[in-house]
Amino acid sequence: MGDHEIRYFVIPMIVVFILGIAAISDPVLPVVGFMVVALVAILTGTVCGWLMIGIKLLRKFFQNWKEHRAVKKVITVPKR
Repeated sequence: MGDHEIRYFVIPMIVVFILGIAAISDPVLPVVGFMVVALVAILTGTVCGWLMIGIKLLRKFFQNWKEHRAVKKVITVPKR
């Protein structure tokens, strides 16, 4: 995983964290609300990041498979 793929984890995490902090309206236990928002943000970032990396790997796999299949068709010579 390269440095440019970290954005798939960090950007959703930041967005969820900011929206969660903006939505907190519980003045009784602000620390608990903050911890819940942080946990949800971390889980969302992790799920979105691994989902995007999985989609990229699947796309690469199918592209390689398609190229391999096309090369195999070109090389195959029918017998007489």
